[in-house]
Amino acid sequence: MNDYGHQPLAASRGAIRARVAWLLATPLIILLALGCGYWLGRLQTPRTPPLPLLGSAPAFAGFRNQLGQPVDSAQFAGQVQVVTFLDPYCTNDCPLVALHLVALENDLRLAQLQRHVRLVAFNVDPWHTGPAQAATFMREYGWNPDDTRWQFLSAAPAATRRVVRQGYHVDYEQVSLAAEAAADARAKARGDYVPQPQVANALAAQARPDFDVVHNDMLVLVGPHGHVRWLSGDADSVGDVHLLNLIRGLLQPR
Repeated sequence: MNDYGHQPLAASRGAIRARVAWLLATPLIILLALGCGYWLGRLQTPRTPPLPLLGSAPAFAGFRNQLGQPVDSAQFAGQVQVVTFLDPYCTNDCPLVALHLVALENDLRLAQLQRHVRLVAFNVDPWHTGPAQAATFMREYGWNPDDTRWQFLSAAPAATRRVVRQGYHVDYEQVSLAAEAAADARAKARGDYVPQPQVANALAAQARPDFDVVHNDMLVLVGPHGHVRWLSGDADSVGDVHLLNLIRGLLQPR
């Protein structure tokens, strides 16, 4: 028998081997194509720009939290700080900010970021209130004062002024209710009066202060390395989801 009788069988085996090789190679080709598409997509998708450095947050010592414990700025190293400025006797914006902070902490817990973030509030009524009033205020708006993930800090007027006014550039001033009422009357006469929201505050209702503390409604984000990275002049209206996304960005390595 000559070799011509084996040519059809050899050709058939070669075709089978080629088909099997192609079937084995196809998944690898698909994976390579998907991988190239993924990396090209990453290269073409713009990254969210990092928040700018707006200066260093002021260092401080000599403050006490709502439990009366001493607190200094070194205790927050490596953590993101959500910084606000509150008056325990406030009946307008401060309670709204406090409710926002409670909601934000719940979001942080669900996102498993609570270990990396601290809520820090500076008491802008250092003349009449301190740790006891801070604890009552926190409890009234849904926070357990024993949970020090939120630190409501009080200090003597001079130390408060140095950190709040000179460090964070947040202005605050004590005014009598009579002077405030007169200013409101003048604004109404001019036609430029803007009413403030009124929120129930049981602590203020009990103390019945004859003054108000007027201050900037500021919210500041301080990064893990102690730099101011973001701020808003409307702390009571900043959305919790927006804040959570900003915090995520500050915690991601660049």
